[in-house]
Amino acid sequence: MKNLLVRLVFLVFSVVFLVGSDRSDVGETTTYNRFEVPFYGQPVPIEYDPGMRLPSLQSIEHANIRSAVRRADRSPTRPLLNSLLAAKERYELNDFLFYKLARLSLRVIYEGRNRNAQELGLYKMLVDVGFDARLTFRGGRVFVNVYTSEDLFEVPIIDTGNRPYANLSCMEQDCNGRQRLYIYDGHPNPRGRSFGFQLTRWPRLAEQPVDRELRFLYHGVQQSMKVTYDKTMVDIMKDYPFIHEYCYLETPLSNTLRKSLLPQLEHYMQRMDEQQRLELLASFTRSAFAYKEDSEYFGRSKPMVPEELFGYSYSDCEDRSALFFALVRDLLDLPMAVVAYDDHLTVAVGSETIPGDAFRMNGQRYVFCDPTGPRASSRIGIIPPGYEDKKFTIIGAYK
Repeated sequence: MKNLLVRLVFLVFSVVFLVGSDRSDVGETTTYNRFEVPFYGQPVPIEYDPGMRLPSLQSIEHANIRSAVRRADRSPTRPLLNSLLAAKERYELNDFLFYKLARLSLRVIYEGRNRNAQELGLYKMLVDVGFDARLTFRGGRVFVNVYTSEDLFEVPIIDTGNRPYANLSCMEQDCNGRQRLYIYDGHPNPRGRSFGFQLTRWPRLAEQPVDRELRFLYHGVQQSMKVTYDKTMVDIMKDYPFIHEYCYLETPLSNTLRKSLLPQLEHYMQRMDEQQRLELLASFTRSAFAYKEDSEYFGRSKPMVPEELFGYSYSDCEDRSALFFALVRDLLDLPMAVVAYDDHLTVAVGSETIPGDAFRMNGQRYVFCDPTGPRASSRIGIIPPGYEDKKFTIIGAYK
């Protein structure tokens, strides 16, 4: 119900926005250009007025930026923004994917040139839809920053006016480390809404199904299954910003993977009790996927959402915890706690009867069910080996 209300509010805002358009922002419909942009395999129709294109900035300083922003305010950007808002509603894009589509469209409109004009166009559209956006500049370049209340990592953040702003431009470009950025003093939406990165649901983009054969050990007996995942979701996450660890666990399985994987696991679980079902799921996440640390496999930290485990050759403890969390939630609907050690992530499941290592939180007993290992073991109720005497924190919970 909450998601429906959010969508309705956004739709009403969009309708009001369109009805109240200033004609100078709309241009002449006879001059509109149209194209389709491939967005993660989904052709998205885009319409724009070529009169919206801005000239190159001769030099980057406050006065020139102010002049360019005023020119952008008078330019006919509304046709493009209308296309983007329609796509956001139709394909159920979150804020970050809306931004990605806007950036990709501007790149096509400017034919990959005039980078600073593209940034100014993006800034205007973010402001027009109600975000609190700020411009920064340095060394001949303009950067777009947007206020967000969400936790981000490995993304440049500036703090001004008691608000954190994420540098969207630096997600796409090499920003040369931590050199000082100058803040443009224009601030059209100081009370604008927070920009969202979390994926509480997947967008409705074209499905790209990929089959994968999996084998896993359950109490020493090899089991096999063929699953189908959606490559579109894996592609979305390839360059997604690094959000809070718990957000990866909350990201759902795609409809493609749900329809393929869950019925097979449910079939295995027939006539099993609760402990055996948890042992089966732990066995699956431990042994169906090869293990390798992110630093060795990707050369950097790369937390995965559950879908991504099926699209890569290797995964680590964070990734398996995300998948185990999703499977227990969707198949068993049991309480869970996400347990974080300094260098390991695991999951504990709420149960008063399953024997083994456990702890209490808010009156509920949680038994350890490590999704990572040991690989050949199906036992649960054991603190991960080597962590018996180490302190941990709870970074999230379900139910």
